[in-house]
Amino acid sequence: MNNIEFRPRWREELEAISPEGKLIFEITMGKLHVFFPDESRWLASAPGWAKDKWSLYVQACEDWCRKQKIPISIVNDAHLYEEK
Repeated sequence: MNNIEFRPRWREELEAISPEGKLIFEITMGKLHVFFPDESRWLASAPGWAKDKWSLYVQACEDWCRKQKIPISIVNDAHLYEEK
């Protein structure tokens, strides 16, 4: 079981909230679609505490998307940032 909660919010952002912190990903509105960073983009953009957690976050996001019936694409230009 993972401890990551996903919540879409305005400005086409998807919050990923975990005990370590909050990460923000891209989600299109209207016709929902999540754009998740590939591993190289993740390593370049993720905060230090999340660098080694790509596989955990991508799996959790894929699971959430499947349950919500929202497509997900793993791409090398997806935005990712930490919100404090």
